[in-house]
Amino acid sequence: MNNSRVILIAVLVFIVLVVLIGRLFTIQITQHQKYSKIANRQQNKSVKIKAERGVIKDRNGVLLAYTKNDASLFVDTRMTNKKEKVKIAKRFASLFGKSEKYYLKKLNSANKNICIERKAPKEKIMLLSDFIVSGYFQVEDYSRVYPYGSLASHVLGYANKKLKGVSGIEKKYDKYLTGHDGKKFIENDVRGRVVTIKDEFSIEPISGNSIELTINKNYQKILEEEVNKGVKKYKGESAVGIIMNPNTGEILAWTNQPDYDPANYNLFSDSERRNRALTDTYEPGSTIKPLIMSILIEEELTQEREKINTENGKYKVRGAIIKDTHKYKYLTSSEIITHSSNVGIAKLSDRIDDNTFYRYLRNYGFGNLTAINLPGETAGQLKKPKKYSKISKKFISFGYEIGVTPIQLLTAYCALVNGGNLLQPYIVQSIKNANGNTIEEFSKNKIRNVISEKTSKRIVKMMIDVVENGTGVDAQLPNIKVAGKTGTSQRIVNGKYSSGNYNASFVGVFPADNPKYIALIVVKAPKIGKYGGRVAAPIFQKVASRIAEADKSINIDIDFRKKYNNVKYARNNYVDEEIFVSSNLPSEVSNTKNEKITEFVGDRSVMPNLINFTKRDALKILNELGVKYNIVGSGTVFSQSIAAGTKLKDILICNLKCKTTKRNSKLRIN
Repeated sequence: MNNSRVILIAVLVFIVLVVLIGRLFTIQITQHQKYSKIANRQQNKSVKIKAERGVIKDRNGVLLAYTKNDASLFVDTRMTNKKEKVKIAKRFASLFGKSEKYYLKKLNSANKNICIERKAPKEKIMLLSDFIVSGYFQVEDYSRVYPYGSLASHVLGYANKKLKGVSGIEKKYDKYLTGHDGKKFIENDVRGRVVTIKDEFSIEPISGNSIELTINKNYQKILEEEVNKGVKKYKGESAVGIIMNPNTGEILAWTNQPDYDPANYNLFSDSERRNRALTDTYEPGSTIKPLIMSILIEEELTQEREKINTENGKYKVRGAIIKDTHKYKYLTSSEIITHSSNVGIAKLSDRIDDNTFYRYLRNYGFGNLTAINLPGETAGQLKKPKKYSKISKKFISFGYEIGVTPIQLLTAYCALVNGGNLLQPYIVQSIKNANGNTIEEFSKNKIRNVISEKTSKRIVKMMIDVVENGTGVDAQLPNIKVAGKTGTSQRIVNGKYSSGNYNASFVGVFPADNPKYIALIVVKAPKIGKYGGRVAAPIFQKVASRIAEADKSINIDIDFRKKYNNVKYARNNYVDEEIFVSSNLPSEVSNTKNEKITEFVGDRSVMPNLINFTKRDALKILNELGVKYNIVGSGTVFSQSIAAGTKLKDILICNLKCKTTKRNSKLRIN
């Protein structure tokens, strides 16, 4: 009996030994590599150290955006004993100024991961670098900081929660701003508790590069304040303001009002975050006139003192009536700019060959990207000569049938006033690495010569007279010569040109005899003032006067106004500029018997006004728009069943009635 037990026990022990030896052989010999890797993973871990995102500065080194390298601090209470909890509470109480009881209460509140400090600053994290306790760990919780709130928000853009650039400079230069992450190697025991940090194997992170802008923070603040005040004062929907150095192409300030807070970007809509000065096109109105005059002067098609019959402010042409606010029988070419005459510039534009007209506008940059180093730019719209109607040049000459962005227009004006050189606008000055070494630099880049220096100076003189005697008197500075041009253009509302909704704009240059600053102000839909001279020019004046006060290098000329018959400073000699009032401007202009429509250029989403169009042209338009129709009679259209402005749908059928008349009816556009 006893012998049997001994034998049984011996057999069992032998079997167990065989199994153990087999298992040890498997672990240590046949699967040694596998289990070595598992052990290594358990005992040695690498933790990514997030690299600091690069900073963004203004031209003078003022920080406009930086990363706050915070971390949230956690404890896994399942891995921490009572003694270790007391150790954590004491250390944290000494660092963060809270009581030990506060931390012990949190640590004993649950058996799981607990955040005991959220977004702890970098300096506190550094003091915890040697703190090793079971269950304690850090999680990076970085924040992108914009110390001046919404200042230059549309330029800077924003980075998302993962510090990925989404718009503006943050997006355009994301790969430069993003650094190279490092690694920290940690040795744990079998329970996963930290034993030591292996500094010899750790890799330090490399911070992202810094971006230095051409923006002047002080000028930016001035521009934003005055444009914001102007929007409120004149009750505009929104506004754009840009200040440039016309001799280099540098952007000194840039604003869209209203703006947004990039640190809380999620609280604002896509529309509010959109950089409208770069993406939105508009018809520039009379601000285009000096550019058209420069073509005429350059091509020797007129000269300043030539008198033009301006028809007492009313000019009938091919079914349209072009009007001026003031009834001048004759104006010189220079006075056409001073008093912003639609009639005068429209008549003069006929002297320019279609291809020459297009070539100059293209050379000024219209219909092209400026290639500024900001994302999201649009090219605007510039018709090619083959798409011109018989009156397209006339309308373009006073700022219709052309779509421009604010940055396009101001870039063209830089060429107009700097001697004729079209420059590429730029807003980044340099990119530097973490050691301060320059990686890339940006500077003046001439694209082409558009007009001669002589022509440039002649146009600037005309623009000085605009400010001294014309529509821009509210832009005058007391002791500094200003050149400028006002613009008031109707906006398209529901597919039609509105008679009460405008863009009011002003482009100003100072000092005019040696241009150092050029600025564009555009106010959308002001309810008070409406004219560029009454709305945008006063905003420019306030911006320019504050910048002139800050820039002591600007020469003061107290006697220059004597040349202009001592015109009193401010509005006593104010002349309102023209507005070309119309309804659906391109499509509602009547056609003569000899004129044919080559292409419909109106809003294709709504029904155009076909009254007074010939039967042939009306059918051509309806076919282009894909609208079914029934037609009665011949000659010209006098009735249409679908009202102009109606949203087009596939099921609509338009019934047209035509009649023959001795003389074509003409649609009055006033």
